[in-house]
Amino acid sequence: MSMKMPKTTQIMRRITQFGMLLYVTSLSTTHMYQWPGSQAGFLDAYCPMGGLEILPTFIATGKIVKHSDFNDIVLLGVLIFITFIFGSAFCGYLCPFGTLQEWLFKLRKLFVKANLNLKGKLATGLSYLRHFILVALMVQTTVKGPDVTLPFTNLDPYRAFFHFGREMTPMLWFILISVLVLSLVWERGFCTYMCPLGGFIGLVNKGSLTRITNTPKSCTGCGMCDEECPLGLTPSGKLDDTRCIMCGKCVDACEATGSLKVTFAGNEWA
Repeated sequence: MSMKMPKTTQIMRRITQFGMLLYVTSLSTTHMYQWPGSQAGFLDAYCPMGGLEILPTFIATGKIVKHSDFNDIVLLGVLIFITFIFGSAFCGYLCPFGTLQEWLFKLRKLFVKANLNLKGKLATGLSYLRHFILVALMVQTTVKGPDVTLPFTNLDPYRAFFHFGREMTPMLWFILISVLVLSLVWERGFCTYMCPLGGFIGLVNKGSLTRITNTPKSCTGCGMCDEECPLGLTPSGKLDDTRCIMCGKCVDACEATGSLKVTFAGNEWA
């Protein structure tokens, strides 16, 4: 049985994922361990989720919430722009914690092939949990004001992992281990069902210029695109834009008929 070779899109995606993971790891270890002759700010200063949390307070008071940075708001603006132009590419190409979860799942599949991704109304319903968490965090941050540490600081598995054992609490250890175990069961389980930033990106993605579109006339109904989707979505039918991460696996799987295409403002990407 021959090994299935990745398409050019997937090769480029993996290179981008590895580069971003390496970059964030470098920033974090430089700050946490203070390597001689090097300098980097705290990890929270490179987080668009922080910008989303502190934005209402900044608009209302003109102040930055304690232990956060104005750079977070700038990154949030960049993220919104990227999502509007390229869809949820941040999730599929740039998010280092999403990459970590994806690779852990692939590692597990080397030993256990079963795919336990949820589908249908249950998966859609559970995905709304991301939006509930997002609203709860923003409301709590706004109510507490600028002089209180961000509520998500002590709950964020992304922050916990990239602190590499430093400044960890028992709760952070529990959350981090739980999320990593979840990623072995469901591919990108945290991203799909609990990540508040992913929930926000999914909402912005509804208005993105870049989309994955299906041409029903040329679709043979083979279901290969559905099978390849890492999140258990159904690009052969109605694709859920709020959960799609623009990884392109479904489009690559549809190469034979070309029914699925990546389009920009209604025109196919060259």
